[in-house]
Amino acid sequence: MLPGDRVEHAAVVPAEAVPVMRRLGLRVVTQPGFLADRGDSFLDGTPPHEHADLYRCASFLRDGIPLALSSDAPYGPLDPWSVIRAATTRRVPGGRTANPAERITAAQALTSYLSPPHSPGSSRPHLRPGSPADLVLLAVPLTNALSHPSADLVRLTLIAGRIRHFRS
Repeated sequence: MLPGDRVEHAAVVPAEAVPVMRRLGLRVVTQPGFLADRGDSFLDGTPPHEHADLYRCASFLRDGIPLALSSDAPYGPLDPWSVIRAATTRRVPGGRTANPAERITAAQALTSYLSPPHSPGSSRPHLRPGSPADLVLLAVPLTNALSHPSADLVRLTLIAGRIRHFRS
């Protein structure tokens, strides 16, 4: 293994693999948004004994494995707020919940979503004077937005200092 090695698309991870991944120093990138997008198909098409293994999140964090969330767009939902919501509720379109023990808080999901691409699961970089900013301006305080994650709360998005989205 090399520093920074990671498991991409950790869709089905058996519980016994989690401590091995930690011992190997792996990072994980996973897409819980698939549960909200097509979770019924996953639950119906996966053997019941593997349902607990689908799109783990909490297990990785509990075991100290750096975790990053992503959309996997265009195959998964592009909206990061729907991915955050899926990580917190694990609700599939038909209303079932996929392994509630794997829920994480919205703050944990946001932190995992914001980790840098070159180092999934690490702390996001800090803004420095003079550097172009990636910024999201919300219509409500962050704590309110995290209690009901929704793209409707986003008023302005800057990427590398350029306006990419504005809603008055």
